Amino acid sequence: MHLIKLLSLCGLLLLENLSFANVLDHFNHIKSDPNALYAFLKEMPKGGELHYHLAGGAYPESMLDIASKNKNFCINLKSFNINNDSNCQGVKSPDIFRQPHLYNQIIKAWSMKDFIPGSESASEHFFSTFYKFYPIVSENSPELLAEVLFRAAQQHENYLEIMIMPDNGNSAQALDLPVIPANFEKIKQKLLSDSKFKAGINHTVEAADALIPATKKLMQCDKYVYKDECNLTIKFQYHVLREQALDHVFSQALNAFAASNQSKALVGVNLVQAEDGLISLRDYHQQMQIFKFMHKAFPKVHIALHAGELAPSAVRPEELRFHIFDAIHTGQAERIGHGVAIAFEERGEQLIEYMGKHSIPVEINLTSNQVILGVFGVNHPLNYYLAHHVPVVLSSDDEGILRTDLTRQFVEAVITHNIDYSTLKRINRNTLIYSFLSGKSLWEDIDSEKRVKDCENLHSPACSSFISNNEKAALQYRLELKLNAFESRYN
Repeated sequence: MHLIKLLSLCGLLLLENLSFANVLDHFNHIKSDPNALYAFLKEMPKGGELHYHLAGGAYPESMLDIASKNKNFCINLKSFNINNDSNCQGVKSPDIFRQPHLYNQIIKAWSMKDFIPGSESASEHFFSTFYKFYPIVSENSPELLAEVLFRAAQQHENYLEIMIMPDNGNSAQALDLPVIPANFEKIKQKLLSDSKFKAGINHTVEAADALIPATKKLMQCDKYVYKDECNLTIKFQYHVLREQALDHVFSQALNAFAASNQSKALVGVNLVQAEDGLISLRDYHQQMQIFKFMHKAFPKVHIALHAGELAPSAVRPEELRFHIFDAIHTGQAERIGHGVAIAFEERGEQLIEYMGKHSIPVEINLTSNQVILGVFGVNHPLNYYLAHHVPVVLSSDDEGILRTDLTRQFVEAVITHNIDYSTLKRINRNTLIYSFLSGKSLWEDIDSEKRVKDCENLHSPACSSFISNNEKAALQYRLELKLNAFESRYN
């Protein structure tokens, strides 16, 4: 019996190795052809995305489609902001579709389409888009999420960890004590004893937990259970806004951590908005202290932080030197979003070695970094991270505003950064390894592609037992089966 099992395992490994050799040959043959590479990588099963904003995920065209169904939505013809206003002094949303020139102007105002720097920089234009269309996001999250899931399914993704703000920032409030570490515990206790604030936490939990069921109902997933978009695994991070006063950051962060501690859908907390903004730069260290305090109060809540999303041309040299370090050592970040400015950090070489040694992953957003920061090609630190064994994942960031997708991030990594197939496959698997999903990983050592002992044979009863009631491993198992099937096409 043991001999039969051994022969069966050897046969499976031989088949896997043969498939890998063939797909590697195909990859090497097409790796310099962007079109062939895109077609190939689009079909490749993907772990998914860990750095994704719902507000920037849907394309502006889709948001206008949604807005057209609400006769009270009104476009301001000067700012191109949309608001819910029955006394419209601009153009009502259904009428936009009768004015092609206006329609195109709105698409450009709400995205990076055809953007040319002039009176505003790429970064300014990008971050201003959210204010223009946010009323649509706040009122139509299920519709936007449905589009995101449909596109993710087309990319053959398995998992999405999406940043949202379920309470629309209503938890941010002014406080009557200075927001300094000595007062953190007093402020926390005072807020948590306030019935209105506690109700806000409950609302955040309910809104986050209701979003996935509402979206699946909209997509009729009870009727079309076979659809790929209905079978994606989705979790959320609550994103706190950094470009606001410290008392607002503290109260919103407390709401975020308390809600994530209770919610089934919220798995972590993040900090967003322009890192080179006036308030962000001024209050960066204090914001990290707030997150350190929240981590101690809610140790089970995961933290991922945007840090080092900076270009040398955007800030003074001294403002490039500590953001990633502070995010990890003070803000308790388990993952770093962007991390573009790693080389400019004080003792940057020691920091990147620390990230590699402690497996602190970086979420790389190639299109975003090129369009918003102007950092791309050899100036981008992707290979610098890989050379120091820092776990890397690829994400699209805001694919609707940036007009991109996850496959294009994979293509860019290969074409511009010369990433080979084995490394790309490891990056792909990293998405699930470093996700905030619950459970143990299928992988004992991803670098050597060594799975845990129970799952050396993916088809064994021991592996079935290991992945049962193990959310992370079960999704990793599914990805491995899909990757094996994908690679077997090239036999």
